Amino acid sequence: MTSTAAPMTIDITIVSWVIGAIVMYYGLLFLASLVRPRQPRSRSAAPPLMVLLIPARNEELVLEGTLSAMSRLRYSGDYRVLVVDDASEDATGEIAARWAATDARIRLSRRVLPEAAQGKSEVLNHCYRLLERWIAEGDPWMGGRRRDEVVLVIVDADGRLEKDALEKVAPFFDDARVGSVQIGVRIANARDNLLARMQDIEFVGFSCLVQIARDWIGSSGLGGNGQFTRLAALASIDRGAAGGDGPWSRGALTEDLDLGLWLVRAGWRTRFCYATFVAQQGLTEWKPLIRQRTRWIQGHYQCWRHIGGLAAAGRVRLATRFDLILYLVLVVTVLLVSATMGVALLGAVGVVDVVNDFLVFVPYGIPRRLASVALSLLPVVVFMGTYQVNSRHPFRWWEVPAAGVAFTAYSYAWLWVSLKAIVNIARGRNTWVKTPRVAAAPPQREVAVPARR
Repeated sequence: MTSTAAPMTIDITIVSWVIGAIVMYYGLLFLASLVRPRQPRSRSAAPPLMVLLIPARNEELVLEGTLSAMSRLRYSGDYRVLVVDDASEDATGEIAARWAATDARIRLSRRVLPEAAQGKSEVLNHCYRLLERWIAEGDPWMGGRRRDEVVLVIVDADGRLEKDALEKVAPFFDDARVGSVQIGVRIANARDNLLARMQDIEFVGFSCLVQIARDWIGSSGLGGNGQFTRLAALASIDRGAAGGDGPWSRGALTEDLDLGLWLVRAGWRTRFCYATFVAQQGLTEWKPLIRQRTRWIQGHYQCWRHIGGLAAAGRVRLATRFDLILYLVLVVTVLLVSATMGVALLGAVGVVDVVNDFLVFVPYGIPRRLASVALSLLPVVVFMGTYQVNSRHPFRWWEVPAAGVAFTAYSYAWLWVSLKAIVNIARGRNTWVKTPRVAAAPPQREVAVPARR
């Protein structure tokens, strides 16, 4: 006589409740994003000096176009452009030198090995130290400005600011409490292929949904592109005097997220300006995208070190601290969702018995199934709706369902990169890998007129 052992029982009720709560949380953020904060108007007779920093390592494919676009920005105040050539092995330095020779607003700083090529944080700290020194020495390039009159703008070498981006962001800094402002990000080559379009949905959705909502809460995050930070705010978290390297943490794989958290902990407000954006290249191949996102996820986990400091930051609003801690922790959502789906699949084929009393308060049968489907579809419906309203390249209405399915599938790439990031952390691997570029359309070179000093 043979006996068949009963399959193992797995109860996923608690996990389902957690996922449901996360979905509802983002639903609340979506509702908050529908009411957009009023964009400030300038009350200052002397707008801040904007110093646009371009960290550049092997950027010959895109730098010419970026500098050409920057030379034509419209701003009622003064702005400068500082290109930091981080030991490039191509023509990056030569391109920047040509522009610096014809436009007095543009300067080139060269970093050489072995100090160079150590990651973006090191380049940013190098720039910060240069600006501090030039202000102290009264360098004419800084226009006689004090530290509190200077805003550092980080733009990637493939970044294209809107012509009036500086004009739209400057009024935020009339508020002395504002330490940094982030603008929206779009993908310039969104129409190149499906992968680039998925990134456009991701960036536009995050900017116009999550960031706008968090601007109300005071927890808007900083990105590595289109980031405006008051020099005085950077000085307030400069850890160089305490044996550190400057405002940016050495070895930070997501130096933008890390900086924003330090600023909030120091009592500064972070804002989001939805009225303008920076366009950047999207990746059109999976391999470099997986490498980039693995770095992002690993850097996000690095920032868990801020959780205790945020919880103890008594001068920061409770809602701000709560939302930032949630944002840090919710990176595990894709792991929870994937694990739940895996268990449900095993249950469907009879390998395990699955117990799930989530939505038990909804009548059994069709009503409960409908409620489950609604919760499952809510995130992608909200994201796609946000994209359709705010995108420069919205889908035609009949394409939206297929695009939503494609974006859902694309989102599960985060499962793979999350696992890779966890393995990297376990193995002690902490390498900053540069994102590759593709050739940009050659710009029509304009002769830059040196700005009056």
